[in-house]
Amino acid sequence: MTKTWKILIVDDDVSILRSYQKYLESEGFSVFTAKDGAEGFNKTIKESPEIILMDINMPVRTGLELLEDLNRELGTSMPLVIMLTAYGDLEAAVKATRLGAYDFLTKPVPLEKLRLSISRGIEKITLTEHVAHVIKDDSEFKDTIIGRDSSMIEIYKTIGTLQGNKASVLVCGESGTGKEMVAKAIHEMSSPGTPFIAINCAAIPENLIESELMGYVKGAFTGAAANREGKFEAVKTGTLLLDEISETPPDFQTKLLRFLQERQYYPVGGNEKKNFNGRVIAATNKNLKNLVDAGKFREDLYYRLNVITITVPPLRDHMSDFEMLVIHFMKKANLVLKTSLESITKEAVDYLKKYNWPGNLRELENVMIKASLNAKDRILTRDSFMFLASDPDKNGDLTETTSPAYDLFNKMVPLRDIEKEYIEFVLRQTNWHKGKSAEILGITRPTLDKRIEEFRLVKND
Repeated sequence: MTKTWKILIVDDDVSILRSYQKYLESEGFSVFTAKDGAEGFNKTIKESPEIILMDINMPVRTGLELLEDLNRELGTSMPLVIMLTAYGDLEAAVKATRLGAYDFLTKPVPLEKLRLSISRGIEKITLTEHVAHVIKDDSEFKDTIIGRDSSMIEIYKTIGTLQGNKASVLVCGESGTGKEMVAKAIHEMSSPGTPFIAINCAAIPENLIESELMGYVKGAFTGAAANREGKFEAVKTGTLLLDEISETPPDFQTKLLRFLQERQYYPVGGNEKKNFNGRVIAATNKNLKNLVDAGKFREDLYYRLNVITITVPPLRDHMSDFEMLVIHFMKKANLVLKTSLESITKEAVDYLKKYNWPGNLRELENVMIKASLNAKDRILTRDSFMFLASDPDKNGDLTETTSPAYDLFNKMVPLRDIEKEYIEFVLRQTNWHKGKSAEILGITRPTLDKRIEEFRLVKND
C-alpha cells in the first residue's frame, strides 16, 4: 500500500495556497494550509505533517520565527521544511539552513521544481528511516586502531604487555592495514608525551640512510658543514618506526643489527659513541622469513627484530569490524574536511561489503573521503559510492573504477610512482585544497609544495 504523504503549506498569499494545494493534491499528497506563522504552528502540532512549505515573509509570525519555534517545540521530530521567498535574501537563506531547512526556493516556484524538491525531501526522509549507522558526537574523535574482532583483541593484548619496557617490535601486514597506527598505539601506551618518528626506509637513498638515522659530524663528507642530529638521537626516549624494513641495504642491516644489540651507535664520521634510549618498531608488508631464506635479509637481524611480533590482519579477515571502521572514517572526514556527515544507509554498507578492498584500511579511508566530499544531505547512500562499479571479471566483486593509487598496490612499480599517483589523487579529491591535502597525507604544507613541484603536478580545471 502506497504511503500518502502529508504536506502543510504556510503562506499569506491565498492564490499561492490554492494553486499549490490543488497541484499537490492532484499528485496524490494530503495537503493542509495555513495563512500565517501562528496558524502554521498550530496546524503543525495538530496534523503532524511530514513536509512543510513555508513562506519567509508573513504577518503575525515570520517563516524564520516559525522555524525557530518548531525547532524548540519538536527538536529531532521536526518535519522536513522547504522555505519559500519572493526575495533572493542570502542572509535569510543562511539562517534558514542553519535552523535545519532542507531547501530554499525563490518565488515564483515552477510546479515541476516544487515537485522535484518535495520528491528529494521524501527520499531523504525515507533514507533516514533506513539508516544503518548514525554518527554520535558523544566522544572526541581519536585517530587510532579500532575493532572488536578476535584478531584485533589479540593485538590490544600484545600492546598491553609492552608497557614498562623498550623491547623491539616487528609489525607485519599487507599494505594499508594500519601498521603505523599500531606502532602509534604502542607508543601512546608505553611512552606518552615523547617523540614518535616514522621513517620509510624505502624512500631514503641507500647512501643516505645511515646519516639520516645516526646523524653525522661536521666534515664527515662533502657538504657536512655542521653536526647534524640523526633520528636515533631525536627520538630521545620515544619510539622510532622503521617502516618497510625489508628495503634496508645489506651494509646498513649489519650496522642496524649491532645498534639493536648494543643500543649504542656512532654518528657518521664521529668517534663518540651515543646511547639510544627509545624503542624501535620495524614494519613490513613482506614475509621477512622468506627473504631470509632467499638470502635477501640478514637472518640474525630478523631474529633480533622478531622479539615481539604483531600481525595486522587484512580488512577482508575482520569484516565484522567493517561498520565500525566506516563510521570511524566518516568521523575523520568530518574533522579533517569540515564535512557534516551524520549517517550511512544499510544499503550503502552492504554495497561496500561486496568490494574486495585490496588496499585495506587505507583504501577504505580514501573511499570514505571521496564519498564525503560528494555527499548530499549529510547521509551517505549507495549512490555516494557510484565510483565503485561491478567488475564482471571478478564474479560480481566491486572495483575502483577511477583506479587511482589503489591499483598500484597489486603492481610491481617504483615507490616514486605510487607516491606521485597518491598525492595527485588526494589533491583531486580535495579540489586542490593544499591545507586539507597535506593533513590527509600526513605531511607539512611546504613538503606538499615541494612534491607538487618535484612531480610536476598541475591542477586540471
